[in-house]
Amino acid sequence: MRPALAFGVLLGTMALAHAQPSKDPDPRYGVNARVKVHSQTSPKESLKTTLALIDAGQYAYLAAHVLDPKFVDDMVADRAKGFEAGVERELAALREFQRAHPDQVQATDRVPLDPKEFRAAAEQKARELAFKQLLRDIEEKFREDPHALKDLRTILREGKFSEADPTASAGHGTVKGRTLHFKKIGDRWFLENRVAEEPKKEEEPKKEDPKKEP
Repeated sequence: MRPALAFGVLLGTMALAHAQPSKDPDPRYGVNARVKVHSQTSPKESLKTTLALIDAGQYAYLAAHVLDPKFVDDMVADRAKGFEAGVERELAALREFQRAHPDQVQATDRVPLDPKEFRAAAEQKARELAFKQLLRDIEEKFREDPHALKDLRTILREGKFSEADPTASAGHGTVKGRTLHFKKIGDRWFLENRVAEEPKKEEEPKKEDPKKEP
C-alpha cells in the first residue's frame, strides 16, 4: 500500500483496514485457502507449513496453495492430456443415457449437448483427475524418499535462509544437493520444485603426444 499523503487519509485508510479484513485468496482446484492457519509470510514459515501439511497428509492444500502455482498448473495440464480421451468417452456415454432418460437427471446436472460446452466439461474433468494424480505422485515421492523429509526438517530447524525479495533460498551444510528455493507472489512465499545444481568440473584439455606425428 502506498504511504498516505495526509494524516487524515492515513486515519481513513487504517479505519477501512479494520472494517474490512483481508480476504483469503481464491480457491484453487476446489481447495479453499486459509492463510491465517497455513502461514506463508516468509520462506521459513512456508517451509514450516509445508512440513505440517505433509505430516497431516493434506497434500491437496500443499499443491493448491503452497507449491509454486506455475509448476502445479503445468504438471496438471501435462497429466490432463492423458485423461482427456477417456473422459470424453465417459461423458459421451453419460450424455446418451441422459438423453434417453431425461426424467432421471436434473437439467442442471446433465452433460452439455453444445460441443464447446461439452469440451469444456471434459477438460475440467480431466484437470480434476490430473490434480488427484499429482497428489498421489507427491505422496509417493515422500513415501519412497524418507530422507527428503529429514532434510527438510534439518533445513527448517538449523538451515540458513537467504532472502532477496521476491526470491529466497535455504540450505544446510550437512544437506548436500538440496538447496530449497522460494518465490514471492503477492504477500505469500511459495516453495519451488527445483534444487541447486552442483557446479560441473571443467575437463582439462587433452595433451598431445609429442611423439605422435601429424
